[in-house]
Amino acid sequence: MFSLIIKTIFILTSWPALFQAGVLNEASFQTVPQEINFPYSLGPEITAQSALVVDLKTGEVCWEKNKEQILSIASITKLMTSLVFLEHYQGDWEQEVIIKEEDLIKNFSLEDKLRPVVLNLKPGEKIKIKDLFTAGLIRSANDAMMVLGRIVETSNEKTFVNLMNEKAKELGMKNTFFDEPTGLSINNRSTAEDLLKLVVAALKEEKISQSLEKAFYDFSLVNIQGTRNYFRVWNTNEVLNSFVDLKWAKTGYLKESGYCFVGLSNYQEGQFVVIVLNSLTNQDRWQEIKSLVWWSQSHCQNHQSW
Repeated sequence: MFSLIIKTIFILTSWPALFQAGVLNEASFQTVPQEINFPYSLGPEITAQSALVVDLKTGEVCWEKNKEQILSIASITKLMTSLVFLEHYQGDWEQEVIIKEEDLIKNFSLEDKLRPVVLNLKPGEKIKIKDLFTAGLIRSANDAMMVLGRIVETSNEKTFVNLMNEKAKELGMKNTFFDEPTGLSINNRSTAEDLLKLVVAALKEEKISQSLEKAFYDFSLVNIQGTRNYFRVWNTNEVLNSFVDLKWAKTGYLKESGYCFVGLSNYQEGQFVVIVLNSLTNQDRWQEIKSLVWWSQSHCQNHQSW
């Protein structure tokens, strides 16, 4: 009887620590900071293998998980492709480019049989550079990125991918490597810590921001019969108009990379760069992004890491 009373008292006195908004896992109980006031939260529990939230106004790291782990980044690659294209393309944005056979996406085999996202461009068709860039970026279209890489003039010694890797070094992305410009290769790899530098650089480019902030984009192309056809593509950012106000974002997915995301939230007048790599499901990705933004806005001065 006495032992039963003792156990009951222990459970009752421990009760507040059991309620922390469902955000603690086993690792949470291994190390608890000293001199803290309960109730206390270590942050959202997420399926993502790596994540990072940074207050862009102060530079403060609000939350992190395995930020130095090197992972496949899928279509987050397209941010670097766009950045390098802007740096090296000197032509007219109203110019129409002719699609070639080499621009088609046909050399990648995805194990989960998902078809690579494309604008469905065909050899001989013509499309304006500005439409190729904008539609390709917000739709995450792989064929559009192939064209952008092709039309940038490079020397005999350098390819577009060489320029991408050089830009990564210039930005201080020490653990990043690019294999091709679309993100379909699992060998495009980086870390959340490195991707923060890429996001900051991309945020400075008006054409990238204007593209990623659009919910949809209308464009046209001329087919091989000479007829102009019109199309609309939609942004892959499913939290574009959600309460966390993620106006600027890039998504990515491969079976090997899981569900990835980088973006900027202006939630409650803050500015938070959010990076999530290898979430388990698409739904997990969006819920984890919203949880990280909400939690960081309330707790950023109490930075915790896993």
